[in-house]
Amino acid sequence: QAYQVLSSLYLNSTIHSFDSGDTVNYWEAPPAWEVDSAKLYSPSGEVIVDWHNNPLHLFSYSPSFSGIVSRDELEGHLLSIPSKPERIPFHFRNQYRFWDPSWGFCLSDNVRKNLPPGNYSVEIKTRFEAGRMEMVEQVIEGKFAESLLLIGHFDHPYMCNDGLVGCLAGHEALSRLTNKKTKLTYRMLSTVEIIGSAFYADRLAKKHRVKEGLFVASSGAKAPLIYQTSFGENSAIDMVMKHVLKDSAPSTDFFSFRKGGLGNDEIAFDVSGVDIPCSSIMRAPFEQYHTDLDNPDSVDETKFEEVVAILLRVINVLEKNSTLIAQFTGLPCLSNPSLNLYLPPLSFSHVTDVSASKTDELVSLLPENLIESVKNKRSHFNDLMTILPIMCDGKHTILDVAEKIDLPFEVVDLYTGMWIEKKLLKKRWKNPFV
Repeated sequence: QAYQVLSSLYLNSTIHSFDSGDTVNYWEAPPAWEVDSAKLYSPSGEVIVDWHNNPLHLFSYSPSFSGIVSRDELEGHLLSIPSKPERIPFHFRNQYRFWDPSWGFCLSDNVRKNLPPGNYSVEIKTRFEAGRMEMVEQVIEGKFAESLLLIGHFDHPYMCNDGLVGCLAGHEALSRLTNKKTKLTYRMLSTVEIIGSAFYADRLAKKHRVKEGLFVASSGAKAPLIYQTSFGENSAIDMVMKHVLKDSAPSTDFFSFRKGGLGNDEIAFDVSGVDIPCSSIMRAPFEQYHTDLDNPDSVDETKFEEVVAILLRVINVLEKNSTLIAQFTGLPCLSNPSLNLYLPPLSFSHVTDVSASKTDELVSLLPENLIESVKNKRSHFNDLMTILPIMCDGKHTILDVAEKIDLPFEVVDLYTGMWIEKKLLKKRWKNPFV
């Protein structure tokens, strides 16, 4: 039902499904798991936990069990977090071992520590049935079939940031491209952690011309951003993300492939035989992780929108990055009125004896969230005028220039556009995946 709701919210979405028991590289599409009830009773008959009050109380994919167990035996079927004694944790191990699942309950450590000795009654009624492992793929078709795939988890029960909100950030970014014509094709996959991605990578990725991937997680968490590169560390998505994050999120922590403390579905794509470079962007660590407090109250809309804006900047760079080709010989006089391309110091630097109209014009065209980062880089505008006549040699791109002089891609893109208007330059779009 959740996949149906998701696909109805976002245009150009398709539900893919794989039958239970279908296999890929020893991964198996799991059976449907239905819970009728699950309760744990104290020796006195008091209900300690009830699945109907909170689905996290029951181990995911717990089998049925009915019986009387001692306090010591029960201990091997309980999960709590001593460092977070009031929280109910999420038990996910069975989701990867559903052929040999264990029954059990999650509860707060405060409750667990105070369980009295004696015999406990366990009543768990669940069913494993043939079904379908489903996933939603939203697609923005471009002029070219080569695709960037965004990926997120859509399978963690009763949690928001870990999974759901990361998916929504990707879908929101793509939905804001709906009325725009793009060169590349962009895809967002909301799927089951690891298993769903392994099936997509094996069955659909090549067919859909997926060239690189970016895993997106916990976008609305009140936590710093972490970027983990693809395994090769030099894919197109790595280069663009590193550039974009310098201005959009300068406090981002950078790590090599899966070295940032949390690994996700990138491993299903950046692997021998699939060979799709895949990196990840997430907010971590956050206090509510894998607990009952990862609820809607834990989602920060501003943090969420920051991630959406980052994804849109990344797409903008991929769409506009072009090789620069000079249409002049020798050094142009940029201050000549016929060109009017000279960039004086910025007027907001309190220089009053120099007209900075061209610089102000350039800055005024920038997205508002980039203006502050540009204000502190006055000298870099001089570097732009110095470097551009050298690097428009048909070998370098807008992104190369932006990286060389440490200015946002958007500044260089706008300024080179002004040179094109004066017939000093030509741009040839560079497909990052060819």
